[in-house]
Amino acid sequence: MRAHWLKGIGHARASLPEAWLTEGRASILDRTGFPRRPRIEPGDRLVYYAAGWRCVFAVVEAVGEPTDKVRHTSNPARWPWSIAVEPLLVIPRLENAPPVEAIGVAARSMSQQSHIRLTEEHYTRAVEAIAGVGI
Repeated sequence: MRAHWLKGIGHARASLPEAWLTEGRASILDRTGFPRRPRIEPGDRLVYYAAGWRCVFAVVEAVGEPTDKVRHTSNPARWPWSIAVEPLLVIPRLENAPPVEAIGVAARSMSQQSHIRLTEEHYTRAVEAIAGVGI
């Protein structure tokens, strides 16, 4: 059965740029990193959460197994694991993205977490909220 996850991107002191898609961060639509081996499997869906902005801005599907063999970031010591993903829904400008609370999840839930499991209801709310403004 497919699992759903809220995946943090950036953090309060190093958040994504407002126009992240055109300002050098589009690579997160190909691969995303983790500090340790995640329990995410191919077919799982991830909702991207922009930590500094406290908003949700993309839905991607995991298309590969977690690996520590692919360098995907400038800080591999912090993010040694990664998963290949395929974008399903994207909001190119964070100013247009809905707050994480719109999907029924408190921003504090992501404190000190790279990712958390979402319920089916939270995932559905995320898809609806992002699809309302995304491409």
